[in-house]
Amino acid sequence: MKKMQFHRSVLGSVAISALLFSGAGYAQEADEADDVVEVVTEAPAEDEARQEKIVVTGSLIARDEFASSSPIQVITAEVATLEGLVDTAALLQGSSLASGSTQLNNTFQNFVTNGGIGSQTIDLRGCGDTRTLVLIDGKRPGSSGTRGSIAALDLNVVPQSIIQRVEILKDGASTIYGSDAVCGVVNIITRDSVDSLELNGFISQPFESGGEQYSLSAAYGFDLGDFANFTFSAEYRLDEEMDVSQRDYLDCPRDYVRDPVSGRLIDRLNFSATATDPNRNCSSLYHNTAIDLFSEERLVPSPDGITVPTAFGGFIPGYRPRVGTGFTADGQPFYEDILDAPFLDNQDFFPKNENLSLFATADVDLGGIAWDTELLYSKRKTDVEGWRQFFPIVGSAINPAGNNPGFGYIADPTYSNSMFSLVQAVMPYPTTNNIEVDYYYASSSLSGGFAPGMLDGWSWKVDGSYSRGEGSYGGNEILASLSGDWNLDGVADTDGDGVPNTVGPPSINYLDPDILSGARVQDLVNAVGGYQTGNTVYEQTTFTAVLAGELFELPAGPLGVGLGAEYREFSIDDQPGVLTQSGDIWGSSTAGPTVGTNSVSELFAEVSVPLLKGAPLAEDVEFSASIRGFDYDIGGSDSIYKAGLNWQINPVLRARTSYGTSYRAPALFELFLDDQTGFLAQTSIDPCIDWGQSQNANIRANCAAAGIPDNYVGAAGSALVVTSGGGEDLRPETGDTFTVGIILTPTGADLNIAFDYYEIEIKDQITSLSGAQIVGGCYGTTTFPNDFCSLFDRAAADDPVAPFGLDNILAPTLNVDSQSQRGLDMEVRYTHEFNFGTMIFDGSVNWAFERYINVFGADFVSGIDNNDFNGTVGYPSIVGDASIRLDRGDWTYTWFTDFIGRQDDNRYYADNFNEPQDYFGLPGLYTSSTEAVFQHGASVRWQGDSLTLAFGINNIFDETPPQVSPDLVQISAGNTPLSATGYDLRGRRAFMSVSKTF
Repeated sequence: MKKMQFHRSVLGSVAISALLFSGAGYAQEADEADDVVEVVTEAPAEDEARQEKIVVTGSLIARDEFASSSPIQVITAEVATLEGLVDTAALLQGSSLASGSTQLNNTFQNFVTNGGIGSQTIDLRGCGDTRTLVLIDGKRPGSSGTRGSIAALDLNVVPQSIIQRVEILKDGASTIYGSDAVCGVVNIITRDSVDSLELNGFISQPFESGGEQYSLSAAYGFDLGDFANFTFSAEYRLDEEMDVSQRDYLDCPRDYVRDPVSGRLIDRLNFSATATDPNRNCSSLYHNTAIDLFSEERLVPSPDGITVPTAFGGFIPGYRPRVGTGFTADGQPFYEDILDAPFLDNQDFFPKNENLSLFATADVDLGGIAWDTELLYSKRKTDVEGWRQFFPIVGSAINPAGNNPGFGYIADPTYSNSMFSLVQAVMPYPTTNNIEVDYYYASSSLSGGFAPGMLDGWSWKVDGSYSRGEGSYGGNEILASLSGDWNLDGVADTDGDGVPNTVGPPSINYLDPDILSGARVQDLVNAVGGYQTGNTVYEQTTFTAVLAGELFELPAGPLGVGLGAEYREFSIDDQPGVLTQSGDIWGSSTAGPTVGTNSVSELFAEVSVPLLKGAPLAEDVEFSASIRGFDYDIGGSDSIYKAGLNWQINPVLRARTSYGTSYRAPALFELFLDDQTGFLAQTSIDPCIDWGQSQNANIRANCAAAGIPDNYVGAAGSALVVTSGGGEDLRPETGDTFTVGIILTPTGADLNIAFDYYEIEIKDQITSLSGAQIVGGCYGTTTFPNDFCSLFDRAAADDPVAPFGLDNILAPTLNVDSQSQRGLDMEVRYTHEFNFGTMIFDGSVNWAFERYINVFGADFVSGIDNNDFNGTVGYPSIVGDASIRLDRGDWTYTWFTDFIGRQDDNRYYADNFNEPQDYFGLPGLYTSSTEAVFQHGASVRWQGDSLTLAFGINNIFDETPPQVSPDLVQISAGNTPLSATGYDLRGRRAFMSVSKTF
């Protein structure tokens, strides 16, 4: 299994790098210069296509999701009310375009993620959240968050109560919106009028404790005659914490290995000396344990206080070796691994999260010129509690008169006749992270037409927007200066060579049983802990001007044109805490400031050309094209284009297709990220471990050329990894997107069906390389040595400490990656009036056919067939959602379902883990796959004149997420894979909402 750990690390890096509303919808007024909504109120003639134009995103011209040359999905505000969704992220991440890939949400507090802890983003099609552009009313808001890696919009800043609908463009739109619109665009359309005072309340209560969600919102609007309209809204949202101990499927990480005959789990039954509950005593942290570094025996406090000799004849006062293997009372084999840890009941899975948002709009008619303004303020507080491992080395003098060769590595001659026992004390250490983010966003626009006789039918619009995110991130650390390796006589080994140095005495005894067990956690924190706070500011200013109109009349209709220009400037200033910058932290990454500014000037144009109208098999044929040129201060200059064809064949059938190029400029953190250090176990990143058994011909040839033995077991310890930005060497990513689809709208039924095939390719993808990717790029490609080989050190064969060991891995951000995918989307909408009410069915399905990820080019094979990750955990081949709704008078009844297909990681490995494997001398079946999962919910809503009540249950059958073997699926909590974020992790829960108007 070791030889494939490297490939899991590569995938994990790619998977992580790359992982609502209340009330009914409101009609948006038409605006010639903005995204418009045109509602068809007349019944169409029998020979005309029956299609309502309801949305436009990605164009200046009216479109809808069943009549656009680009595929568009619309999600209305009602969905959140009927399905019990409390925030914007829940609605967007649950869509079929997102649920098939890893979504960044607030479950990833133990990972370094874009936006920092608590940030929530949207990633369409698994391309990465930096390749999905999020707009508010067609405008680009700036990002916010904490730490240096900020790129995508944090969905926490958008209060769900202000949203009218969401429009999702499923292909690239860089020619209209610029950078980041590579794999799709999410356009959040806000409410532009409120008729009276509205109050809304929502609660979601799991049937098990933990993970409760609440929201309160209010909205008010008024008019000043016919020339001005104002709205004001406020929202408070609270997500209560949910500990891992509150859900069985998150609490207990096991090897998850079964007896192939009986099917019984045979791993970690863990009847340990201090276990109190055999059903939950497999926490992920050792504690109450000391490890003799010579014999590798684990020692525990001796209950009777008897001193027991260690393997080399020395002793640790008050400790005894503990038996590590044996049999249970019923004869089943087991191995003791980790002791019970009841203090871990406050290990957060979902942290506590509070959001306060204020939103205001003003629409003023200045005598033929419209002045529209939006103001948004959001404050987020995220508090995380957890635990980490602390394992300082403790030395104790033993056998003062002896001379045991087992201790011969101590080079200092003053200790030649006074042997030392070196013991690693293993204990828990509490962690806290406190995040606060203030977000300010202001957008204002002027729009209008021209005087009669001057550009009749043309309109203009000028936009300006500014955003500022101010974040602070605080947390406790273990100070390296106070937590060196001590001996019991008060002498510290500060340089880690195994020789105690004459530095001041420790303030605490690490081998005190109360310290090891966690009984005196606060004393430990007082002795070696420290608190620090970092600060992040991200600013963005944008100016946009658009001129749109009709050039002249063609036989099939007017030729439409749009011209525009945009200037955008954005900056970041991240100052990590003083401990992180100074490096005085034990077991954590260090980092320097990330400071930088970039700007871009862009010109763009769009044209819509009607080709045919009213012809046989061509009732309406329209060609559209757009182009955009850009010039970055850092990132270069280039241009991109897009073309589309929309063909109404007859009243029932429409075909559409589009092809376009796209780009993504380097994000600020990718340019300016200062050196950040971290540590990775060499056994998890070195592809040359046991390379003689590797299935990769490149690895076998190159590791042999490096002189590494074919049975190399890997060096102990960790390798230092230094991550940094790429600076001015980075180029924008480029991409190609092709879509072709058909839309069926039978005239005899209120039915819409859309099928859209897509292909996406991204080249020169910007990647913050991991240690595994750096080393893999050296040995996994056909050219050896190559540039990757110069980014790390490997020790010589005669190194006295770690022969052939890895160290000092430089991991810069580079244009090195590529990805491509293709698949099919289906959208279905059916409405029919029966005697008992009106039934509405909505369904959405995504079939992914291929998902290729090439980290180092086509000659690097990741260990699976042709680098196609489709169908692996985190990349399901098929996902979907559906709802069926019945409107009957004042009542609405809804049943909704989410579906996630089967996923299998077995093909990562040379061994077939669908067959029994050796498990500590016994045959055992690992679990490397997840079965298909259906999650259902139901709700009932009653609407009166001024009061609306809704009640429902999510995950009505309490479907738990599938369980896997963590050794085979890298990103997991307990035995639940986190890389597949479409699963419901809160469990069955009831929800209720109340809305009152005055």
